[in-house]
Amino acid sequence: MALEFYINKFRELNTMRLQGHNKPHKVCMLLAVMDLIECGVIYENRIVFNDALKQSFTLHFQRLRAGNDQDTPENPFYHLTSEGFWHLQPVVGVDLITISGFSKSKIAYAYLDNGLFELMQSSFVRSDLRLALTQNLTRLPELYKRWLLGLGNSEKTAKNYLGAVQGVLTDLVKSHQFAHENLTAIGSFHEYKRATTPLYELSEFREKDLRGKKMYSSALKSYGEFLADLGQVDVTADVDDILQSDSLSPTEKSILVSARVGQGQFRQRLFEQWDGCAVTGYKMPAILVASHIKPWRSASNIERLDPNNGLLLVANLDKAFDRGFITFKDDGQILVSTLLERPEVLGITHQMRLTVREQNVKYLQYHRDLYQERFAS
Repeated sequence: MALEFYINKFRELNTMRLQGHNKPHKVCMLLAVMDLIECGVIYENRIVFNDALKQSFTLHFQRLRAGNDQDTPENPFYHLTSEGFWHLQPVVGVDLITISGFSKSKIAYAYLDNGLFELMQSSFVRSDLRLALTQNLTRLPELYKRWLLGLGNSEKTAKNYLGAVQGVLTDLVKSHQFAHENLTAIGSFHEYKRATTPLYELSEFREKDLRGKKMYSSALKSYGEFLADLGQVDVTADVDDILQSDSLSPTEKSILVSARVGQGQFRQRLFEQWDGCAVTGYKMPAILVASHIKPWRSASNIERLDPNNGLLLVANLDKAFDRGFITFKDDGQILVSTLLERPEVLGITHQMRLTVREQNVKYLQYHRDLYQERFAS
């Protein structure tokens, strides 16, 4: 079936709504499957309920959960069958009709519609499907505001940026026929870029942006980063670069892809090195992110796999570090950029300190140099 069919299916998943929010379990299971396809862990249309799947599910669940949501991947593994594109293969000797819930003794594996599985082999398709799944949980404007606040922006900034995207910027793309719908109704990063890139050439846009003290260009860029983040566009592009390289062996490609998406040996070596968050000491694996100090795009393949170029961080610190809103001195003292509004909302304080090893110093110096303008006194 066509991609549009599955995008609509993903947007309209039958998720239980309790306590004012949609349960994220089905969404997290499908996101986990796409992660494992990207890593090469799932290479045939056969989804086994194993530790790799559960770990990937939990990483997404911790990001999307709300209220009293429970980390129960076995539930969506069974209940996704109600969507029509997810199917169960019973263990030999078991009649499918007798399966009324999750059971490892009765279910051998799950599989997708063949057409959907084939579509998921494309990194661009996976990006659009991820965005469609996120829209299923909540409307994009609401999620964008939450995303901005989660980065430490103020309520005022979030309101102004969202208002600009829904108002002036949408009016401009419509009036010049760059798009025929509101910008917040576009569910693809690539479509958003196609619709908004021509704005920069318009004198009308430049004049409004000048009067607004660059607020419109900032909002335009911010919303694009939001869509890219939801669709994991940067990760997708890096994975494509690896897979298309002629200089890497299949084994090297597999190792690098796993490192890029936060799985595999790189993540494991960081756990062995740090034994918890490198700043807070928090130890629960599902909450910790394997982060590169020298960014992936700037690093060599050797540096990308070097555990000394890695920090194990809780998610809020990882996001702030990855975007250059915090960095660390050679002695481990945290530096917080004045561009980060309300760092206390993220639990970030000026008293925080990184446990630095000598081998980390050259990478930390690179990170500080990269974002030095943000920390200039």
